[in-house]
Amino acid sequence: MDIISVRIENYRAIEDINVLLNYPINPIIGINESGKTSILKAILCLDKGRDKFNKGQHLEYQNKYSTRDTVGCRITASIKLTEQEIEELISYCQFNTGTEDYEQLLSISNTSKIQYARTLSEDKTFSILNEEFSNRLKSKLLKFIQNRFPVFLYFDDFTDRVPEEITFNETYINDGKLGRGIQREWQEIIEEILKRSELEGIDDNDKALQNYFKVENRDRKYDILSDIEAVLNSEIIAEWRKIKKRGKNNFADDSENLKLELDNTEHYKFQFKVRDTSNQNKKRTFNVSERSKGFQWFFNYMIKLKFNPRYTKTQENSIFLLDEPGSYLHSSAQTELLKELKSVSEKNTIIYCTHSQFLLNPDDIKLGSIKIAQKQDSKIELDLFGQYKSEKNSGALSPVYQALQLNSANDYIGDVIITEGITDYYVLKMMQENWNFPKPNTKIIPGSGSGSSTNLISFALGFTNNFKIIFDNDRAGHQASTKYVKEFGETIENYFHFYHESKKNFKLENHFSKKDQDRLLKITNSKSLKRAIPILYLDLNEKIKEFLNDMEEESKNLLGITINSIGL
Repeated sequence: MDIISVRIENYRAIEDINVLLNYPINPIIGINESGKTSILKAILCLDKGRDKFNKGQHLEYQNKYSTRDTVGCRITASIKLTEQEIEELISYCQFNTGTEDYEQLLSISNTSKIQYARTLSEDKTFSILNEEFSNRLKSKLLKFIQNRFPVFLYFDDFTDRVPEEITFNETYINDGKLGRGIQREWQEIIEEILKRSELEGIDDNDKALQNYFKVENRDRKYDILSDIEAVLNSEIIAEWRKIKKRGKNNFADDSENLKLELDNTEHYKFQFKVRDTSNQNKKRTFNVSERSKGFQWFFNYMIKLKFNPRYTKTQENSIFLLDEPGSYLHSSAQTELLKELKSVSEKNTIIYCTHSQFLLNPDDIKLGSIKIAQKQDSKIELDLFGQYKSEKNSGALSPVYQALQLNSANDYIGDVIITEGITDYYVLKMMQENWNFPKPNTKIIPGSGSGSSTNLISFALGFTNNFKIIFDNDRAGHQASTKYVKEFGETIENYFHFYHESKKNFKLENHFSKKDQDRLLKITNSKSLKRAIPILYLDLNEKIKEFLNDMEEESKNLLGITINSIGL
């Protein structure tokens, strides 16, 4: 089954938002305290199996900005079943043919949206909201979905590092009861490691850890731990070595020659240890916390991925909720992390919050997938990048704009055009790649806003054959040009180009007729032309040629005049 969107109502400072899961990777950006983490925690509430995660703090829905009781708190997943699941549902329901229940059941197709909801303000109950279904069908459908519901994996900003010790109560050997909080999560992982290890001599695999504690012979215990070590290294270290062999040393400077072991020197206490043989094959033992930040993140991520008791061995169709992944990794390591997340997203859905442009690289992330969280009057709102309403974004979009320029041309040899902003860059690139204007060998380099291209101009003066600096013919553009004259002298004016100087206040968007602007907004599902253009270029590349060729003559003429007057 696919969760195509999640609606969050009256959860903390969220009044009513819809989280569209329109891509395998779905980043959420926004300034601090904009509600990004609240969105992740609200989504986690859909997974009943995670109610004890972090003492169930995510189930606390009260809006603390208000002194009134929060009512009507509901999280709703819009779900689509596959054709195979629909067949299984029909068999599961066992409705008599010809009944109303049966006819309603047959109306469900792989395009039907089933509204699976949890109402936190009413005893945390689950329900099916589709009014067209009978109560009997709703009851069957509810149980069917809960039995097949995707596993949710929540990673809390990765500050929850591996505990120095994972301790079980002495009564565990008899009652199998676990603790609470972070200890419980790691106790579950220890249990799962022993279950997955399929240990020789452990008869009841479901009680593998309890049976292990009952083993009294020290040598036999040592042999069991040795078998567990083999499993850990095949599942965790093998993946680590794959990263290192791909030359991804930026992920972490740690050695490739590492081995994991599960230490149990004290009866009810476990420790994860790392043996390093990189120094002349001499074995040296460390706690995980003594390794590099990159390895710590990798271990924490992989152990929870591979040995989560609720994660199937097929490792697919799960929902990953990541709060600020890579916060403690340097920029190049974050770039490698994004590639790892992209690999996981081939069979799963990932939602993560971030401030980092390195986790928004347009080579791996579609602009249309980015959601922007903001808080207005103490209420959290969420918009897609193309529909973000605030023009004064208070830095919310800064990571996106920085990421869009990660791949900008930094080669200043030959002829160069420096644009005022990223939107101008994409317009010129679309024309260059489809119409050969500007000339194919002309480098186009995006600035970061009017008045912010001092460094780019410095490089251009030193290295290019010829270059032009492009400005909107408006107040901001002329103010920027005045700034550059003060910085570089009057001769810099020879490199200036203003859009259609004879037309007052002429900006980039004025090149497009009203009809073409409306068409572009519709194609990209955007409300802002300046955001629609990069979405067209980065996300909908296959539609660029058709859009350009179908433009009205008015738009083509205006663009043609600009290109010809630039002359590069």
